[in-house]
Amino acid sequence: MEKKHNYAFQFGNNTSPRYIEPLFIPLLDSHWYSRENLISLLRASGLNVEGSNIVSYNIQAWSLIGLGQIRRRKIGTSVKSMFRLTKLGKQLIDTYSTNKELFFDIIHFLFYSTYKVSSDLESSRLWLYLQVCNNLWLTSPSAIEVLSLTNQIQIEFRELFPGYDPSFNDRSLSTIFPWLQTLSPPFLSKQGNKSQLYSNRRGFCTPQLFHLATDLVYNVIEGMQYGSSLAINEQQIEDICKVCLLDPEQFWNMASLTAMTINGYEIHQGQWGTSILLEGSPSWITLPDFSKKQTEEDEDMFEIGGEE
Repeated sequence: MEKKHNYAFQFGNNTSPRYIEPLFIPLLDSHWYSRENLISLLRASGLNVEGSNIVSYNIQAWSLIGLGQIRRRKIGTSVKSMFRLTKLGKQLIDTYSTNKELFFDIIHFLFYSTYKVSSDLESSRLWLYLQVCNNLWLTSPSAIEVLSLTNQIQIEFRELFPGYDPSFNDRSLSTIFPWLQTLSPPFLSKQGNKSQLYSNRRGFCTPQLFHLATDLVYNVIEGMQYGSSLAINEQQIEDICKVCLLDPEQFWNMASLTAMTINGYEIHQGQWGTSILLEGSPSWITLPDFSKKQTEEDEDMFEIGGEE
């Protein structure tokens, strides 16, 4: 692979669930926010922080997973950046007020799946989230050894991206851990009063996450056409459970619950085994369309200074 850009293969140090309530949830639909607006939101919540890096890392992550749009426009000698929610971002804010478990399951899915779906090096920092989840799931249950995990993923990185340097370190990996602790039930947790984190495959997840995971395997990994039956074997069970961070022993329980909850999700029993059929893409959520690239013309969609 020829190196042409300096892509950041690291998860932003300040991209954290602790900034969801003060920085993401207050955002209003159809409003463009400047960096100054967003820093003001942080400080209004009682956080005594400078805020610039926190805003930058978080809105970039939210933009990568389709929760918002970033627009930049040159004004004189400076460049002004603005952020606005997408339809998906507004939908998740509404979800947060009624079902936080589902909110964080969906955020996890978007972090996990974006690089796999887009295969775009612009989403390179999310490759790290995907690899951390996969590696931890494979070794679970176990104590988390951050340095060993970092070395292992750096080896995998060099094999997959020759010509690029692994710009992530153990701190980059540790930034991912709070998202896995926030899940309900959590995938990572502390035991007793110790600071050591342990992984434990989840006993259940929301049916919506299981649906999204099945759709990812069905559509992206297996390349199935909607309306076709996917015969389920151990590999598909593993692939879906990795997305959900789920114990494989709970796979069919979750599949049955999902079939009862989600229209168009069907389990078929046949002579040669059990299959899953999806009638179409998930209709209860507006997933990002990574085939559509943002264009420079889109920068004219906001009024400079309109929200300040």
